[in-house]
Amino acid sequence: MDSKVLVFSLLLALFLVVGAVHAQGVQNVIGSTSLYIFGVTNSSNGTLVGVPALLNLTITNGTGKVFLGSTPLTQTDTQAQAVLSADLACQLLNVNCDNYNFYYYITSSSVEVGGPSAGSAFTMAAMSILSGKPLNKNVAMTGTANPDGSVGIVGDVSQKSEAAANQHIKTFLYPSTDSISSAALSYDEAHGETPVPVSSEYQAFQYFTGYNVTPAVNYNIQTSLYLALMKQTYLQFNSYQNGLYSSLPSVNSSNSSIQLLISEAVSDMSAQKAEAANGSYYVAASSMITSSSDLLQAKLLETLPASNQEAFVTNLISQENSTIIGIENNISHDYVSNSSTLILKFIAFDRLMQASNYLNDSMQSLSSGNVQNAIYYYSLAAVKAETAYFWVSILPKGSSNFSQSQYEALSNYYLYKASSYNDYASLLGVNLPPEISEMQSYLSSAQSRYYSGNYVSSIFASIESMSLAQMLIEENSLINISVLSQISNQSAIATLNSINSAEASGVTPFLGISYYYFGSQFYNYSNVSNSDFSEYLLFETEARDFTQLGVLVSNASLIPHTPSLQPIPVSTPVAPLLEEISFIVLGIAIGIVLAGIVFEYRLYSKNLKNNRKISKNRETKKKRSSKKSRR
Repeated sequence: MDSKVLVFSLLLALFLVVGAVHAQGVQNVIGSTSLYIFGVTNSSNGTLVGVPALLNLTITNGTGKVFLGSTPLTQTDTQAQAVLSADLACQLLNVNCDNYNFYYYITSSSVEVGGPSAGSAFTMAAMSILSGKPLNKNVAMTGTANPDGSVGIVGDVSQKSEAAANQHIKTFLYPSTDSISSAALSYDEAHGETPVPVSSEYQAFQYFTGYNVTPAVNYNIQTSLYLALMKQTYLQFNSYQNGLYSSLPSVNSSNSSIQLLISEAVSDMSAQKAEAANGSYYVAASSMITSSSDLLQAKLLETLPASNQEAFVTNLISQENSTIIGIENNISHDYVSNSSTLILKFIAFDRLMQASNYLNDSMQSLSSGNVQNAIYYYSLAAVKAETAYFWVSILPKGSSNFSQSQYEALSNYYLYKASSYNDYASLLGVNLPPEISEMQSYLSSAQSRYYSGNYVSSIFASIESMSLAQMLIEENSLINISVLSQISNQSAIATLNSINSAEASGVTPFLGISYYYFGSQFYNYSNVSNSDFSEYLLFETEARDFTQLGVLVSNASLIPHTPSLQPIPVSTPVAPLLEEISFIVLGIAIGIVLAGIVFEYRLYSKNLKNNRKISKNRETKKKRSSKKSRR
């Protein structure tokens, strides 16, 4: 190793040191904060006692990642809550989460940290940093963070309030759906603490900071563009349905099953006219799916030949497959006008996928010899395919700059979100097997469609799964009918805020608005039972999720990187990956330099020794020569 190599090694080390310092500077710290959170543990005599823990949060600029670490072990539900709370904080403040990384760290004397009851505290910490409003250290809270911004029910509030009082907390916030025992209230009062029930994260944030950041709600969400396009869709669908009705061999069939289909369709058609007269065009059009398929099914059953029935239905299925392919090819390249209406193309693609699935169901029924069932599924497929065309035929032709890679990125993002919400809903222990099964089925379908390259359809399946999970999370707080109006009001406000935000950015969230009205009318028309309320909450969660989709597809630059949940060993890391890589490479470089120095030193020592030896030999020869000459 010569001097040139040594200089190069030194320069490389210097370059890597500068690179490491620069890497640390790239990920700037936006802010840090901390606050107390509270759990419970068993005392020596077996009773539950509250225990404090310290929650630290550092936010840097980043790519939407959420990290969670803790001194004790952290359970999975706490990890899932960290992701949801960061996402919720961004939603409540109308901030793009994709611009930040969140580093949560919990310090506790407990052996293990678990449960979702710190979700609202996680949200408060994130909202504080993102808004620049510092937290009052004399305030603490317990409560889960629900997707609609409500503070969800938790357990053992009395013990937690007492633990907070022991930490000299002056104001302790807890979910309004919970209660504190009189003994705990006396204990808190004696220690100078006031427990306060809160129903929303906005309300809690005002106690923590003194600032009211609740956005003003605009109830006038039916814009002229929305009304015009929804009305046009309804008119086309209505014309199609009237054509089916006119093509019936007879409106008074002698077959009771066929007559029942016709009668139900006629009743639905009457209700649809009333909805349209009130301006509820999407509600009316959605109802036409069932009534139109009933009419088509009645017509096919009336005209079904006595023989070769399977061949007759097989031919129908084959023709419909060709129709679906034709519509898909047509709208793949055309019928995109502006960013706000691109979502209609997404809706059309999803309807076509549903139509294809119904055709598969029809073929399976036919293979098992059930012709009537095959006609039922075929009818649904044919109507779904028609609606796909209705959604886009009202738009002027144009070209979309939404690339295939962006479809894939958005599909991947929604798969992640759906999976996170599924995990969290399951971890809460919600005991509604049909809904849990449906939620997981949608997620499996979304994953299958994603790996098949059907990205748009995968997105819609993910949203359906995610919406069901959110409904289950929020319904977890529905402990009795008395809190129903409180929860429904919070959910509606959250939906309106989401729609208002989209419209303020120049986007018309067609599905979001439509689901909002559909849910409102469903709720108004129902006898408010728990099952009815579940449906209402589902429409509200779908409205918010489809509104977000509308915003994302309207502005491709907003499509987030897929977030990730990863453990961290320290509380406030900065650019952990870059830092680690930089120091590893730097270590290698320094090692090379040191090895070079050692090598050079050894080489120098060896040369010096050789030189001395040579010099000594020369001296010996010289002496011998001198002796010889004297002789």
